[in-house]
Amino acid sequence: MTRTYHADRVVIQVPTRNGARATPKRRRIGPRRKHAIRLKRYALRNMVYKILCHCSSQDGKFRMKRKRLFIVSFCAALLVVGILITTLRPKRQALYRVTYLPSLGGEFSLPWSINDQGQIAGFLKVARSTYHLFLWDREKGLQDLGPVDNNHVYINNAGQIAATMRDSNGHGRAFIWDPNRGRSVLPTLGGKRANAYGINNHGQVVGAAETASNVLHAFVWDSVSGIRDLTASSTVKTRAWSINDAGQVIVFAQGASSRLVNINSGVTSTSLPIPVLGLIEINNNGFIAGVVRTAQGKYDIGIWHPDMGMKKLLKLNMDSSATSKINDVNQVIFAKRQQAFKLFGRTLFYTAAKNYMHDPNLGRISLNGYVSIGRGENLWLTDINNKGCIIGAVQSTKDSRSRGVLLEPIPEKWNK
Repeated sequence: MTRTYHADRVVIQVPTRNGARATPKRRRIGPRRKHAIRLKRYALRNMVYKILCHCSSQDGKFRMKRKRLFIVSFCAALLVVGILITTLRPKRQALYRVTYLPSLGGEFSLPWSINDQGQIAGFLKVARSTYHLFLWDREKGLQDLGPVDNNHVYINNAGQIAATMRDSNGHGRAFIWDPNRGRSVLPTLGGKRANAYGINNHGQVVGAAETASNVLHAFVWDSVSGIRDLTASSTVKTRAWSINDAGQVIVFAQGASSRLVNINSGVTSTSLPIPVLGLIEINNNGFIAGVVRTAQGKYDIGIWHPDMGMKKLLKLNMDSSATSKINDVNQVIFAKRQQAFKLFGRTLFYTAAKNYMHDPNLGRISLNGYVSIGRGENLWLTDINNKGCIIGAVQSTKDSRSRGVLLEPIPEKWNK
């Protein structure tokens, strides 16, 4: 008897008496036998599959090990390079001593101006939309000098402060605060409002005041001559931004370049145009610091003198509205504002603002590392005096928090 196995049946062949074979008789197998055959088939298939998977997995594990080895080696190389750079690079010399200024318990404080005696004037927030003028020094500490507009505040070496306040009608009014006489509100040019934008060591205040025709004009005021219009013949808005002890004033005109003006003559046809941009100021030697346009949308830091011309200090691709401050030894502080990092037109993140001081002897000095700046905070520098003391504030980019800082040069580090 011969058996032949098929997928679902067993064929049995039986010989006849004369030796001929009869037609095979087919006998169907039961469900148990069928199930056993399927189990064997599946077992064989699984065994082959496992063998193939084992071979491929061994090769994959080898490739994975090689990839991991490369990553670990690369990271180790980066670590070694970082350690070498850190250890071999000369450590930056600590040039400044940092002091965090006190407040009156509020969350906002902004020092704006510092004189050569180390007195700092600024404004702080005492309530919602309410700001007070403050004066700080190491001897008397923090003094509250009353309401002020949250804007420009300037102090000279005599301790006189020029700023702006709001009158009972809500109009801005320039005033001068004197250590002996207190606060005195300055007159206008016939209008309702005036703003103060600078003061020199002679007590002369400059700014912008409204005329009787409701046009803002640049003005200068002193206790002897009173208020004078520096652009009496002009029909456009002007403002005086900065004044030095020689009576030189920077005057901005709407739709025109700024000009260097003498307070005795005012703006004339011979007034020199100033080739630097931004919120600029002039020192007592006649130098003006600001940004200089180098290409479309690109600006560098430079200083300009009416007799010596332009001198470019740094190539930083600054913003055209950048603020710069200069003292009498031509030290310049400036900030490169935070910039957006974009990909395919979408802003991914913002870079932190970078603050610098340019010294004629030491060159560019980065100031961000001296002040503790947390995530979501920027350092904003506001002034520098003739001793190299720098003031500013660490401000939050998420809310209105701001705390004042003072950077004082360490004399032995500057060979002083």
